[in-house]
Amino acid sequence: MRWDGKRALVTGGAGFIGMNVVRELCAANAQVTVMDDFSEAPRSNLSGLTVDIVERSVMDESSFAKLPEIDYVFHLASPSSVILYGKEPQKCFSTTTISMINVLRYAKAYGVRKIVYPSSGSVYGRASPPQKETTIPRPTNLYAVAKLACEQMLEGTEEPHKGQIASPVGLFLNSIVSNERPVIYGDGSQSRDFIYIGDVVKIMMRAAESSMVGVVNAGSGEAHTFNEVVEMLNRRLGKNITPQYINKPINYLERTHADTSLMKKTFGISPISLEEGIDKYCSSILLAT
Repeated sequence: MRWDGKRALVTGGAGFIGMNVVRELCAANAQVTVMDDFSEAPRSNLSGLTVDIVERSVMDESSFAKLPEIDYVFHLASPSSVILYGKEPQKCFSTTTISMINVLRYAKAYGVRKIVYPSSGSVYGRASPPQKETTIPRPTNLYAVAKLACEQMLEGTEEPHKGQIASPVGLFLNSIVSNERPVIYGDGSQSRDFIYIGDVVKIMMRAAESSMVGVVNAGSGEAHTFNEVVEMLNRRLGKNITPQYINKPINYLERTHADTSLMKKTFGISPISLEEGIDKYCSSILLAT
């Protein structure tokens, strides 16, 4: 599918995933509208991009009346981590679920072709890995429950896509670059299925372009421990900084590991390895500084 002239809305477009999706859409000559109140990310993240900006909250249904006609919605405006949920659980749960209700109402009223929504591998919770799209979710925390609720709102009508998207790499990198010890819950043996942001954007774009409707796991198909991540970062940066281990919170998620066979078959994407992703990420961060 060619994006020339296609009209796309990106909620939370100034955030980390959002701004990368916006850049890709602009590069593909789509007409891009961003809805963001810039409470969590600066407007400057969109500098140099030709986009229409609606500086409003997705929590206010009237915000959507300000929009032009839209073909595709990339809904990324919601709290993105368990840590945020731990600080303000009621606010985060409300923001995640109500914003989805508002997006769905808008999409139905104005004939939006498709919604692409990144859920979270945490919805699988205690389910044994590798987790398939047909695996019964067993969420262990409020963040995962909210993500699952949004999936169920979308079920059968739109396009939720689980993104095994994690922030530990960025957190650990910032610490090590600053010569500080990265903080890890437990002993570092917990593992995640990490995926590079460039691959996340490709998957979301293909999801919008595809005729498929349903859940597709987005991941590398490999699980790596937090200790392995720190080792890779130290090696890449030429340092030897040891982590600081602290007690785990209650109901801590021990492992995510996506079965990515459907993703590869449907979208024809083979994500890069964690080590290659770390190399690209470190290069971009160090270049920016």
